[in-house]
Amino acid sequence: MLFLFNDRIVELDSPEARLSSRWRSLGCGDPAGLMARDALEFVQRVWREHDDDGMQLDAELICDLGALIVAKTGANAALFQSKRNGRCEPRLTVLPEAILAALMVQRAAGGPVDLGEVWREAA
Repeated sequence: MLFLFNDRIVELDSPEARLSSRWRSLGCGDPAGLMARDALEFVQRVWREHDDDGMQLDAELICDLGALIVAKTGANAALFQSKRNGRCEPRLTVLPEAILAALMVQRAAGGPVDLGEVWREAA
């Protein structure tokens, strides 16, 4: 399955299996005991730490975080943006795989990708 994290699209072969094998190294705690809210707070904290340091999340970390989001919320797209007041309000949605695949092809071809439009449509 494809997963959209902000403006990056990654391939997640088996989100639940990935999470099962990587949750210890991810540091999120046992996912069986996490509520969706807890998972989102963890992802937000990881994203914020990277964003504050001016670092991008690498593809492997996005896959791990995506697996956590999919497993706990069912969403295949997550948007984390800083607000003017410094807070971050995550937005989640389920997008058709065809849309994500088309975006991935556009991005790989160097074409313009307007993710703002995708998120407006998902609202």
